[in-house]
Amino acid sequence: MLRVLHPASCSPDDRAMSELIAEHIAHLRAKGHSDRTIEARDQIIRRLHNHLPYGLAWASVNELDHFLAHPRWSRWTRATYAMHIRGFYRWATTTGHLDGDPSIDMAKPRNPKCLPHPVTDDELVQALNRSTDPWYTAILLASHEGLRASEICRLTRADVSEDHIRLIGKGGDPEVVYTHPVVWEHVKDRPPGRLVRGPSGQDITGRWLSQHQAAHFRRIGLPGLHMHRFRHWFATTLMDSGASLRTVQEALRHSSVTSTQIYTKVRSGQRRLAIRSLPTPLTQHPATSN
Repeated sequence: MLRVLHPASCSPDDRAMSELIAEHIAHLRAKGHSDRTIEARDQIIRRLHNHLPYGLAWASVNELDHFLAHPRWSRWTRATYAMHIRGFYRWATTTGHLDGDPSIDMAKPRNPKCLPHPVTDDELVQALNRSTDPWYTAILLASHEGLRASEICRLTRADVSEDHIRLIGKGGDPEVVYTHPVVWEHVKDRPPGRLVRGPSGQDITGRWLSQHQAAHFRRIGLPGLHMHRFRHWFATTLMDSGASLRTVQEALRHSSVTSTQIYTKVRSGQRRLAIRSLPTPLTQHPATSN
């Protein structure tokens, strides 16, 4: 069991732990984490606190393992929850709020293997032909600029010029991408303000797109699609066009090329061509024995 160094945090009143979680969230904001990451951390840690018999302050390794063993959770969910739990306890022990970290010995869920899953060219054409705004513009920005849902929803007309697009990227960092001619033609005559708005003209967030995308793609007869697959198409199509992996990494704005490899799919035809193009040294056939 853990012993809390600060008596207030050990109060049976949940307000004390709520204040500790709020302090942790403030720490994440100060470090510049994205709103989505902060919201997920807050929800997961509060859910864990409510699940544990004695709360976060007195959690045991077995209790954390039991929490992660939820039978309906996917490997992705377990890995994500474990990451957030370790982040909270690492901060809590480093700052002196707790004198032990049970997450050190907590089960480490295996990260599932990530495979690229871009839409096909035909699926992209159908999605665009069958969609109206806000989905048409969102799909265009994801597929031709490689933008994430949160970046799409923050983009304004003033951010886009014929040459480049200024945007706030993952983690709140300002970034620049080059404007595809098709995108410029679509947005150049738009009025000032957000390029992607909700059905009633309201500002929307990346979470809104994520929450409503399944219903939209079912409605237009493409139930297997989701917004991130268009970003995968962007990366894979760049590779098909001859761009290097490093160039695609820069276009996707990844800090690690490992992340980029998840997004890029080498098509079977390319693999076949690569194998068949291997040079064959001219050698003599081995002599046959009599």
